Amino acid sequence: MIAVNVVKYQRLTHRDCCEITLTNNNGGTVTILNYGATLEKFIVPDHQGKFINMVLSLSKASYYSKERNFLGGTVGRIIGRMSDGKWTFGKNSYQFNNNDGKNHAHGGVEGFDTQVFDFKIVQKEKSASVVLTLFDYAGYNGYPGNVKVQVTYTFTEENTLIYQISAITDDITLFNPGNHSYFNLDGKGRILNQNLLIDASRYLPLNNNSIPDMGYMSVEDTVFDFRSGNLIKSAIVSQDKQIIKQNGLNHPFLLDGHNVAAILTSSDEQRRMLMKTTAPSIVVYTANHFNHSGYANNIGQYDGVALEAQLPPTDDPMLQSITLLPGERFESETSWHMDY
Repeated sequence: MIAVNVVKYQRLTHRDCCEITLTNNNGGTVTILNYGATLEKFIVPDHQGKFINMVLSLSKASYYSKERNFLGGTVGRIIGRMSDGKWTFGKNSYQFNNNDGKNHAHGGVEGFDTQVFDFKIVQKEKSASVVLTLFDYAGYNGYPGNVKVQVTYTFTEENTLIYQISAITDDITLFNPGNHSYFNLDGKGRILNQNLLIDASRYLPLNNNSIPDMGYMSVEDTVFDFRSGNLIKSAIVSQDKQIIKQNGLNHPFLLDGHNVAAILTSSDEQRRMLMKTTAPSIVVYTANHFNHSGYANNIGQYDGVALEAQLPPTDDPMLQSITLLPGERFESETSWHMDY
């Protein structure tokens, strides 16, 4: 049976913040914070028995609440950007705070990744789960509708971590959450020589405000073609205008719907992560903005790659694709399997 260890490390808003560590029989461990329903660490052994943390982490658990870096957090109500922070639905218009230049981003100033979730542990014969819940009330960060959110992390004996989100609302609202973990299968250093495969024939280019308002484009004969796998640096060092504007990858890929959505392989080809998701797209972000500063002073540019499973971002002012209706249940599942 997978072992569970819970450590309280601080209190915020009169609530305990805890590190919950799940350890399987292989010695692999996953550490979850109930602050932000955050994946803090994902440590598994390689074929030589060496343990490597496969996700970017801050030096201390308490640092996650001191500076917002989205590392491993559950981002919502929407992950990504909303052009001008405006949403129109029928006769109703909403103006959200623009916390990213001209855009509303990542759920606003106090999104899900900044909230303390309630949690419980569920243990089974070959897995253990951390079930985190949050009641996000109407009007918080400007969003209409009360939303009850449940985030579940399940760790198995096979070194697979399953991430599930479900939610219901009592009013029309926007909802497109996701996990924002950064992966590095070398454990440290830049990810430029790691190989990335993405099951996507189309991607969404971005305008100068990082909004995908130009429709989709084929990856064929572009630096965005990762269908057969390619080194991440093949895009980063290119002279593609989209890459130059973003200082790297920061783009939505529309998945073709096969069993495996993405595969990331370490630079020495000794470790591999297989990602599956029920989401129709992945936003690939190569940690372009990190610069060894603040509480993330252990992280630099291109030290990790985020593979954000989500509904495709859109510049449609109606935002119909990410609208959640009363009585409608949102459900999404993503898994990351580590092998060698």
